[in-house]
Amino acid sequence: MAKKVIDMTVGSPFKNIILFAIPIALGFMLQNLYSLGDVLIVSHSLNANAATGVNLTGSITFLVLGFSAGLSSGFGIVLSQYVGAKDAVNMRKSVATTICLSVIISITVAVIATVLSSWMLKLLDTPDEFINYSDIYLKAIFIGLPCTMMYNVSSEILRAMGDSRTPLITLILCAIINIGLNSLLFVAPSFTCAWAGWATIISQAVSAAVGFIVIFKKFPELKLSKDDFKFAPRFVGKHLLMGIPMSIQFVITASGCMVQQQAINGLPAPAPMAQANGSKIDNLFGMFLNGCGVAMATYCGQNYGAKKYDRIKKGFIAGFGAGAIFTVISMCCNTFLAVPLSKILLPAYRMEGLPAGVTPDNVYDMIFTYNGTQSCFYYFLYLIFMSRQALQGIGKSTIALFGGVVEFFVRLIASPLLANNFGFMGIVFSNPLAWIVGGLFLTIAFIICFVRLCKKANAKEFSSL
Repeated sequence: MAKKVIDMTVGSPFKNIILFAIPIALGFMLQNLYSLGDVLIVSHSLNANAATGVNLTGSITFLVLGFSAGLSSGFGIVLSQYVGAKDAVNMRKSVATTICLSVIISITVAVIATVLSSWMLKLLDTPDEFINYSDIYLKAIFIGLPCTMMYNVSSEILRAMGDSRTPLITLILCAIINIGLNSLLFVAPSFTCAWAGWATIISQAVSAAVGFIVIFKKFPELKLSKDDFKFAPRFVGKHLLMGIPMSIQFVITASGCMVQQQAINGLPAPAPMAQANGSKIDNLFGMFLNGCGVAMATYCGQNYGAKKYDRIKKGFIAGFGAGAIFTVISMCCNTFLAVPLSKILLPAYRMEGLPAGVTPDNVYDMIFTYNGTQSCFYYFLYLIFMSRQALQGIGKSTIALFGGVVEFFVRLIASPLLANNFGFMGIVFSNPLAWIVGGLFLTIAFIICFVRLCKKANAKEFSSL
């Protein structure tokens, strides 16, 4: 085993989680930051309607890209368990299996999603002034899904091996390329907002290639041979049993967001514009919390593979404290930077077609209300990330799936009900309500599953005496 692998089965759980989480959290922020860069360039080079059109694709891209991200995350957890068990042979087989499955599934999903993109936008009642911008952007993103999938896979392999810094470096590279390519919108008037999607795909393809080069150079134990690619049904099944529930979980959660988006699109202007742009900023700081959650998956996965259940308990407890730190940072940033960032991303002089009596300041006030309220409930969002990833780390991805089901039904009921009765303010509280219920459900579910795991392990140990 190469010394460069960070062993999370030893040392302080709190320190391990924090140090491992920081690069991941910064990476998620950077990923969302260059997504904001896309919107900024589209807004200033084209118009506010084009930028809003890109933003309104959020729930649909979450549906499709979340599916692929769930798969790669699940595959990475299987690898992390072999890393914890110091099983180099199965580590190589896991990487080979992950690559093959990712290529086959991503191509299949890309074809289906591209064909259905227009239909999905109409299903969500996307306003006519935005729908064409949304459609051409979506098609570009979906056609390039295999590149996105391999980018995610390279990052998950590195994290499973205990390296959370290299994914951050490749993400920085991705951001630089993406912003550079997007800047062509200023000098090429014939380009549309579809180019923002293609710029993202090209940058992710380059970063994926760099990621795999680093993987095979930094970790010689992962150097693959033909034997590693031999089809083994049970081995493939193990990866799919971990990856598919996580993918379905993303699909279910995204479906709830789509129900919410439909309710928002049915509100009078400028509610869709305010929510679409405010949610971009909210995602920037909300996803910072997910860094700690992903760290928990690797931590639990390695210790589960090493059968160090006491360390899993200590790490989960430490996660509550680590999450409090991350939550305060995210909450302050989202509350105080929402309006300043909105004025950059959505400048007043670019707003077109506002209803009579509605000013850009009214839009900024709505964004502040939306983002400020969301941030007050961030700790419950963190509980979802932490507990879900911890469940997946100990092999309970099917149980974690039910967390997404819970969130879906809360949004399914709450979004139209609150929107119809309270308008924009109803939508503002629909997300926090889903976070509260989902976060508490997943936290309790992990505790129950972990107690049962320990009892089963103790029973086996006793019977072997």
